Amino acid sequence: MREIVFGPVRSRRLGLSLGVDLLVPKTCSFDCLYCEIGPTTQKTIERKCWRPTEEIQKALEVRLSDPTLHFEVLTFAGSGEPTLHQDLGKILKFAQKLTDRPICILTNSSLVFRTDVQRDLCAFDIVLPSLDAAIQETFLRLNRPVPGLKIEDIIHGLKMLREKMTGQMWLEIMLVGGINDNAQDLEALVKAVEYIKPHRVQLNTVARPPAYPEAKAIALETLQGLCDLFTPKAEVIYYKDQKENQYRRVSSEEIITLLTHRPCPSEEIAQALGYDYKDTLLVLQQLVQTGKVKTKIYQKRVFYYA
Repeated sequence: MREIVFGPVRSRRLGLSLGVDLLVPKTCSFDCLYCEIGPTTQKTIERKCWRPTEEIQKALEVRLSDPTLHFEVLTFAGSGEPTLHQDLGKILKFAQKLTDRPICILTNSSLVFRTDVQRDLCAFDIVLPSLDAAIQETFLRLNRPVPGLKIEDIIHGLKMLREKMTGQMWLEIMLVGGINDNAQDLEALVKAVEYIKPHRVQLNTVARPPAYPEAKAIALETLQGLCDLFTPKAEVIYYKDQKENQYRRVSSEEIITLLTHRPCPSEEIAQALGYDYKDTLLVLQQLVQTGKVKTKIYQKRVFYYA
């Protein structure tokens, strides 16, 4: 059994992320070829309390009461598809009372056409849905959903969610070599993104051992070349091919000097000083825990200051 509250982990998309796992491994509506968790063992579209709500709330209460804990976002993710938990909205409201940090959710978008799921998702600060295909045949081949799910319903559901929500939608597209990286699939994805109008589009590919060997990565240069196809322009979140020597060694002293002049979020610190983002998060975590740097929340973002 995995921990209910895990991490924090250093995420290139979200920063220093404390995870919340509402499910038991691996409960999902998809069995994606590329999934790093492994094959789906409980394939379902049923919303129910896969883990007791009270158990999840208790774990949140205990972990978030730790005075030494530092994280930038609280992220609902883990052992499958979090919208399958029927008390998602209730658990979110409970978590909102315990932390002032932004609260995010990773979802495969499978249930987003449901009004009850849209209602739950609208309460998050950031929703990170995935959309890997806009053609039904490709959707079935790549995501291997529960029978009966239609990609057109999911795309329409994402459009409805985007219109209702007050937070941010960051749409991730996982491109897999030989499956959804051809001209026809890319054209359909571009049209779907134009229809949905997410705040951000993020391109990814296979970077960790996948559930099934037919899931192959595509080159970083190829991903970068596709960014201009999308509106808004996509960003690449796949970093496997980047060389470590592109970045400077992270210096606590440089960070503190920068922060004495102005408060900055973590990604701005990394960019300004030429650091690797994940390495920067590690040093910031240490600086906060030793009291050398403090944090403040402004417009649902974590700013560091000295």
